Amino acid sequence: MFRKPKKRELKVIKNALRFFGSEDFLGDYIILIKEGEKKEVYMLSKDLWEFLKNNRIEFTSAGIKIGEVGKRLRLTVEGAFWLVKRRKRVWVNEKGEMLFLYGRDLFASSIVKVEDFKENEVVFVCNRDNDIIGIGKARFDSDKIRYVEKDRVVIDNLVDRGEYIRRTKLYKAF
Repeated sequence: MFRKPKKRELKVIKNALRFFGSEDFLGDYIILIKEGEKKEVYMLSKDLWEFLKNNRIEFTSAGIKIGEVGKRLRLTVEGAFWLVKRRKRVWVNEKGEMLFLYGRDLFASSIVKVEDFKENEVVFVCNRDNDIIGIGKARFDSDKIRYVEKDRVVIDNLVDRGEYIRRTKLYKAF
């Protein structure tokens, strides 16, 4: 069941929006919490929210899941795409893409191209086709990555598109 965020949850969400430069987001979208094992945060357009409310439609899912809220807001890849205004990207080769989608951190040898970013900044990880495959945290400034030993981790995996498959049991084993 969906509900509006509680005061504490809203404070956590607003702090995250401020951090990512997206304070205006709450003026454009409705935020709802789906409580279950985790407190999932969804965004809905105001038009969709009005439609659901006015027609008294009971729904089990609506909008886009942008993250999970607790002590902090943990963004999904889609949530980061919508919320993070200052996107910094890093591109990886095919081997790096595979490892990243399996939840692994990125080694210097996997990096093909980088945009300008600083150590500890959040970066979008892209494959050769420019698809965003996840979010990472830089261990080095972008201008230093090419000089790092090839077997050193340069980007920590924060969340990736493969996480959904790893967390969701699609079938029961025999």
